[in-house]
Amino acid sequence: MTEHEDSELSEQDNERCRLVGQRLQDARLQRGLSLQDVSRSLRLPGLTVSDIEEGRMDRLARPYRRGYVANYARLVGLEPSVLLDQLGQCADPALRNVLPASRRGWRLERYIKSATYIVATIAIVPPLIFFFVQSGSRIASPEPESGVEQLASETGYSDDQRVARRIARALALDNADPVDTDNEGHVTASALPLRPTRPARESEPALEELLPSVAALSEEIPAIPVLELSLELLEDSWVEVYAADGRRLEFDLLRAGQLRNFSGEPPFRLLLGRANAVRVLADGEPVLFPGHERADVVNLEILEGGEVKR
Repeated sequence: MTEHEDSELSEQDNERCRLVGQRLQDARLQRGLSLQDVSRSLRLPGLTVSDIEEGRMDRLARPYRRGYVANYARLVGLEPSVLLDQLGQCADPALRNVLPASRRGWRLERYIKSATYIVATIAIVPPLIFFFVQSGSRIASPEPESGVEQLASETGYSDDQRVARRIARALALDNADPVDTDNEGHVTASALPLRPTRPARESEPALEELLPSVAALSEEIPAIPVLELSLELLEDSWVEVYAADGRRLEFDLLRAGQLRNFSGEPPFRLLLGRANAVRVLADGEPVLFPGHERADVVNLEILEGGEVKR
């Protein structure tokens, strides 16, 4: 097919599209419908309805084009199959390359990757080869002579001198002067200077010597006084009890008949919401405090021996 025949075919398709759109427009006008009515009924944008009536099918997506025309024909009372046969194959818009790939850029990227691989290979492979070569040379190297072979190789010395040299070398004395085994004769291990490995233990005092000091220390520590405090509720009352160190021991509304016992170092600080409803006992003895006969709020301290401080 020549280029001229292709252009004629495209014009024929466009003409069929315009005829289909004209028929749909005429049918709409006969029914008294506006573009907005068709747009709402078909749920299509107004521009899409205008493109259908003007025959601009190339602006519509090909998968939906025939469906739009069929629905429009049913809406205005036309036979969809007749219009679809007349519609035929309208020309689709030509495809364009939106972002054409650059061959030059692709080649440059390929060269950069290749160069990266080469540099990485040069940086990694030679050190690995050197490491394995060095490891193999150490494995293949002969082992050092044993102690017996080294003694045998020390020619020119007597047996006693060789033994003395070996002992001095093994001990590796830091502060001792080097032993001149060439001039001195027989040297034994007991003759070598050795540093003490652990200081001598000092004599520990006997238990009988410690007992008097412990007894004297216990006498110097004063005894801590302890006060037994009891609260007996005759009627309902709010009660707060604080210890000498400020800790809150009781903080509640107590009911008639309840009993609370506290033991510790005095003084105890009390807050009684209803003084005549609480009976206070110190070491089992009743405590009479100012205001104990009234139904008032009382704040007091119970000292050692049951003394009261307000």
